[in-house]
Amino acid sequence: MSQSIANLLASVGVVDALRRVQEPVSVAIWDERARTLTLARDRMGQSDLYFMRTRFGLAFSSELKTLRQESDGCLEVAPRAVAQLFRHGYIPAPLTAYRGIYKLPAGALRVFHLPDVPEHDAACDAAGPFEPYWALRQEAEAQIASRGRATLSGSVERVVASLERAVCASRAGATATLLSGGVDSSLIAALLQRRSAEAVETISVGFDVSGHDESEWAADVARLLGTRHTRLLMDDANAIRLVETMPRVFCEPYADSSAIPTLLAAEAAGASCSTILTGDGGDELFFGHGSYVKALRNHGLVRHLPGPLRSACRAYASRAPERARLGGIPALIAEATSGSLAETYLARVSRWRDPSRALKAATEPPHPFLDTTLHPAGHPGELLLYLDQTNELSEGLMSKSDRAFGAFGVQARSPFLDHEVLCAAWGTPFEHKLHRGETKAVLKRALERFLPEHHTRRPKQGFGAPVARWLNGPLRDWAEELLDPLAMRNRGILDERVVWALWKSFLGGNRKYHTHLWPVLMFQAWDREWNGKDGL
Repeated sequence: MSQSIANLLASVGVVDALRRVQEPVSVAIWDERARTLTLARDRMGQSDLYFMRTRFGLAFSSELKTLRQESDGCLEVAPRAVAQLFRHGYIPAPLTAYRGIYKLPAGALRVFHLPDVPEHDAACDAAGPFEPYWALRQEAEAQIASRGRATLSGSVERVVASLERAVCASRAGATATLLSGGVDSSLIAALLQRRSAEAVETISVGFDVSGHDESEWAADVARLLGTRHTRLLMDDANAIRLVETMPRVFCEPYADSSAIPTLLAAEAAGASCSTILTGDGGDELFFGHGSYVKALRNHGLVRHLPGPLRSACRAYASRAPERARLGGIPALIAEATSGSLAETYLARVSRWRDPSRALKAATEPPHPFLDTTLHPAGHPGELLLYLDQTNELSEGLMSKSDRAFGAFGVQARSPFLDHEVLCAAWGTPFEHKLHRGETKAVLKRALERFLPEHHTRRPKQGFGAPVARWLNGPLRDWAEELLDPLAMRNRGILDERVVWALWKSFLGGNRKYHTHLWPVLMFQAWDREWNGKDGL
């Protein structure tokens, strides 16, 4: 790998070489003659790359905890980054949890002219002096513009062909598949098994809570495909054990609850395989989330309201932003009066709609949902795909898989993020993604080549954990200790009155507040692990 990149650099230069590299790797390139260091992150953010100024020059690493060791104990938590964590569940680049440490955005490079490295790079706190060597927007708009007339069956053929090539290219050593039982992972498992002479390994995680357990479906998929299947149970004991490992595995606080079952799967995978294929990206490429449909619907509602009523609704939504997160009429009003479609979607998916309320001193930086249009030939719903691919997918989901499986020596790969598959997805007409009200239609038709129709038409459940039940049960003591008001007051980052009131409201029956509490708890656990009395 390193030799092939070196050969490309010598023949075509840095930018063209990076554009030709297909593997999801981040690189550091030292030019001895020019005395420059170029750092670059892969197109879709499947590998992280951090950097910081030190008294010796510049330090960079794929691990934030490595840079902590170079900090001389002088790092401070960045409240603006914590605000982003509370809103999104992750910290998007270029920010990190610490002031003075930055993360390269996906598909971007940064050139440092040594030894002239600025001690504090204020520009990074905003957009940053990063140069994109590849831009998703350009790729997406080029594919939209070149779409011709296509049948649904023709779209299925193109997607399956590109995805099967990506599955083959992703195999390395003993390769397994994380099988949730949903469309995306089932299709990956089917294509991997078709290309294998022996039964491939599949791993699923189930919950002992109705409404969250898809392991029965996964086991049935494995039986139909003929894989060698391992079925794991995420019970209360595993929840308690694994939640304690989160801050050690994730060097930055990360608040997607699906990380907990992913850790259980990673633990099992580490004993038997070196590579695991996931279905990450299927929803974000092919319009699989129900939140997309609801955002489109709710955004259109405001157009039918008289002006004075719209103003009254906006005023109502602004007075109680977090209550609107609980669903029902308040949520509908907040989303329908948000402004652009992007803002409507942000209102729907934000964990905290006003995260500064939970922090004592934080001004939230401009959020990444500022893009309001895509190519005019595209459908408005494709803007939501673009937003999630540049944010949730590259900054959130990819980090989850990379960190969780990497902790057990397993490389996680998502064939959906292969460049050819990405192009095929954007080249697929929108009506083949949302087809007569059916989300992800093209992938479901593809899966019907391998499985009975009832496996593709059942309601989507996802891979989220039963957080509300956990916090009111096996994780209650853990949470109550982390949310101790006196400790929060002494630390000086969180507003203990707001957080404690939310916790009490949750215990009093407002179960949906778990979406607010989980990122707070993940931050508190991480902060205690790395910055407590035994930390910095």
